[in-house]
Amino acid sequence: MFKNSNPVFSKVRRDSSEQALSYGASYMGIIAKTGLLFALIVASALGSYFVLINFPSVYIVGLILALIIAFVAVMVASFVPRLAMPFSIIYAIAEGTVLGFIVLIYTAAFPDDNIALLAVLITLGIFAGMLVLYATKLIVVTSRFRRVMLGMAFAILFSFIFVGIASIFDGGKLSYTLFGNPNSGLVLFIALLLVLYGAFMLVMSFDDAKNIVASGADKKYEWVVSLGLVVSTVYIFLQVLRLLAILLSRD
Repeated sequence: MFKNSNPVFSKVRRDSSEQALSYGASYMGIIAKTGLLFALIVASALGSYFVLINFPSVYIVGLILALIIAFVAVMVASFVPRLAMPFSIIYAIAEGTVLGFIVLIYTAAFPDDNIALLAVLITLGIFAGMLVLYATKLIVVTSRFRRVMLGMAFAILFSFIFVGIASIFDGGKLSYTLFGNPNSGLVLFIALLLVLYGAFMLVMSFDDAKNIVASGADKKYEWVVSLGLVVSTVYIFLQVLRLLAILLSRD
């Protein structure tokens, strides 16, 4: 029932049938927790941005640690729901640190284009648009829909692995051809495809949230659901940021 390529929901799918409690997960609880995580990400990103500007030499070590911490926090919150609250917060702070670094790079590359603000606005638009499409049932999450998305997830993963390995032997030519050349129609198509994948992944997150609330899952799963929504949204933001960079770099 709860099939999704987003790993944050895997534990919920196994346990929700056992958590049908009267004091269960609610939409308001999910909204509040999702808002808190986004607020922490924004605050952490702003702090990261200014620290990097003033202390660039020591920041790289912190960035690497933040990447590791964010990944570990997502895994722990996914598979140990009772620890979802603290590790969701840890993820938000660590992810914000990474995003601050990424935003600074894009802002320095496109100083006159407000690329980060534009990416935020587009991401919010995608979030709202997909929520409306899901709520009005213009997009219905079926088992076939989920299988297609899962297949796409594996295809994207294996494609990145293949390109990464191939780039070691060809000096990065394949990687540049598929992802780096801003004047290539193929690069633009792949960037658009990744954005669309993130948008439909977000729809599945909405569906998982609905099913979890309907099943009466324990309130601790609100943190798991909220984290899943945040992870999906951050992914979309990063892909939109990259797409904008490609468009702004085209001759």
